[in-house]
Order: sequence, then C-alpha cells, then structure tokens
Amino acid sequence: MPDLKAGFALAVFALVGMLAGVADAKLSTPFEYVSNGVDIANYDLDNSDMVLALDVKVTDTKGSLELTLDRNLIDSRYNGKDDSFLVIADGDEVLYKETKTTQKSRTLKFSLSPDVELVEIFGTHVNGITFAQSEQPVVNIQNDQLQKLFTESTILKEKNGKLVDEINKLKAENEALKKENKKLDGRVFELQNLVSAMDKKVKDLNSVVSEQVKTMFKWFSRK
Repeated sequence: MPDLKAGFALAVFALVGMLAGVADAKLSTPFEYVSNGVDIANYDLDNSDMVLALDVKVTDTKGSLELTLDRNLIDSRYNGKDDSFLVIADGDEVLYKETKTTQKSRTLKFSLSPDVELVEIFGTHVNGITFAQSEQPVVNIQNDQLQKLFTESTILKEKNGKLVDEINKLKAENEALKKENKKLDGRVFELQNLVSAMDKKVKDLNSVVSEQVKTMFKWFSRK
C-alpha cells in the first residue's frame, strides 16, 4: 500500500506539472516577444498588405507587448533608412516605443487596453517582399472603417456648419439689438427733454396762476 500511495502521488504531481507547463506555454512565433497581461492566440503575415496581424487577449486592465521583429520577417524602410511602423489596435493607432534597433531586428513596445482583440503592425517589407508601388508605409484600413470615418467627418461638418450659422444669427441679432438700443436711448433722451420742458411750463403756469390769485384776492379785499 505505501508503494501504491507513493506511485499515485508521483502521478498526480507529474500531471499537475504537465498542466502547469501547458498553461504557461507561449504560442510558437517567428518573432520573440515579452507580454505583460496579454496573450497572443494567433498570428498572420500578409505579404500583400505588408502587415503582421496578432489575435490577442488582454487579461489585465492595461497590458503591454514587446516584440522583437527580425528585419527579414517584417521591416519598415524608406529611401534606404529605417522608417516608422504603423501599429493599429482594433482600428485605432497605437503609439509605440522602439526600445532596441540592430542590423538584424527592431524591438517595439506598446500598451493595449482590455477590449483589444486585433493588433496590426504595418511595414514596407514582409518575408523579404517589398511593397512595389511605394516605399512608404501602407495603411490598409477596412472599407467599413473608412466609411465610418467619412460618416463621422460629414456629421461633424454639418454640426459645425449649424454652429456657424447659429453664431452668425446671434451676431446679427446682437447688432440689431444694439441699433434698437441706440434708438431707445435717443427716444428716452427726447422724452427727458420733453418732461423738462413740461416741468418748466408747469412752473411758469403756476407762477402766473399764483399772481392772478393774489391780484383777485386784493381786489376782493378792497370791496
């Protein structure tokens, strides 16, 4: 029985070790990478679009990837000099830092948000094939993304046009109010002058009436 128990314990330990090894296993890729909170499920190299595509799963609130890319695998060059890669995560450009550059490879490091599922790295050379039409980096955004950007741009232009019209309308109303205010100021000034003149006439009339009353009182007194 002790031998049986010992054998069973060793089998369980070996099984746990195997499972742990499977859990820790990384996807075999033609490039080296260090991930922090990011799992690479699959990858694809597209010679026509000059892109390295990565299917990823971000497991932390903010994951990061550091890829060491062999120049023969993918590179970005212009006029014989190193040029920037274009890194896209689910349609949005991602800023990266090139942490190391050698004659054989380039190392890129960037962060990813939790909802990212697809990372695309665009260059000018893939698997030794150079993009023939241009030596500039290729941006291949899908048609639906282009349409979405165009639609959003059109909506923003319409909103901007409406805001400009509203501003111009308010300016015109403000100018009209200024003119009306000037007219009202002039009318108020005229009315104030008229009131002053009427006050003077009333005072003069009161003086005349007072003198007439005094004269009549003297006349009645003599009677």
